[in-house]
Amino acid sequence: MSGKEEFNPTINIEYKGKIITSNQINILKAILRTKSQNKAAKMLKVPPSSINIQIKRLESKLNTKLIYSSPSGTMLTEEGIRIIDYFNSIQNRLNEGEFIACGFVSGEIGRILFDDVIISSFDNVLKLYNMGLTKIIGVDDPYWSFRVMDSRFLRSEGGLGVESEGEVYPVAYDYFVMVYKDEFDFKNLVGIRYSAQRIVWKILKNEGISFKITKCVKNPFQAIESVEEGYSLFLNKSFSKYINNYNIEEPKFYEKTKHTINFIGDLEGMNELIEKKKKEIKNAGFEVIC
Repeated sequence: MSGKEEFNPTINIEYKGKIITSNQINILKAILRTKSQNKAAKMLKVPPSSINIQIKRLESKLNTKLIYSSPSGTMLTEEGIRIIDYFNSIQNRLNEGEFIACGFVSGEIGRILFDDVIISSFDNVLKLYNMGLTKIIGVDDPYWSFRVMDSRFLRSEGGLGVESEGEVYPVAYDYFVMVYKDEFDFKNLVGIRYSAQRIVWKILKNEGISFKITKCVKNPFQAIESVEEGYSLFLNKSFSKYINNYNIEEPKFYEKTKHTINFIGDLEGMNELIEKKKKEIKNAGFEVIC
């Protein structure tokens, strides 16, 4: 399929129980290629300080060294090279047929329920779905579940000859919490594309709370990093486990932010699977739908 050659997904990976973002992967790959943090920064069109900060954050998260200085320049350690190899193996998986693809939030459940799950931004998940490469997808925002199911007929009528089989299966509930460094600022919010944050924006309007989204990012990990820059964030409660140094608070309208995390596809035996994994899903920060 020609679409495979044109599709270059943004993939986060889980490595030794820790999340490594696509941005951090790109930095490691750039250093591997250029043997220089400054050249890597130029290649990625970011300040050299950003490269250094991201490397230090990742080394701290993984508790291991990823780069070292040599007469040849800045080199990746063996662990850094293993991360690149692992990432490349996941990318190669995209060319091996149908698989399970999830957004970042649904991916927290997807990796519990299934083996060999691709976790990416939901625009990438949609592209994979529309290319007919997925057997199951995880949806972070319930709104998109209906859009995806409707698209089955649009795709068929459009002459693509692809009409997906399957159903929408709500697995768990999630909520939103407020994350901030010093003081929560409704006029300096960071938005996450394709997330269920739209529920929060609607609530804020209904509550008469004035707000402004001043930055938009592709995934919740980038949003969490933005908090360090002074942005305030409405984040999925399930992602609270990734917050270490910031304040977390439930908004007064917390219960109104309740929403489902859905899966779409051939979900035969899903009831039994969820029952078996219920405790793990709960421990991951979700409220399991019985």
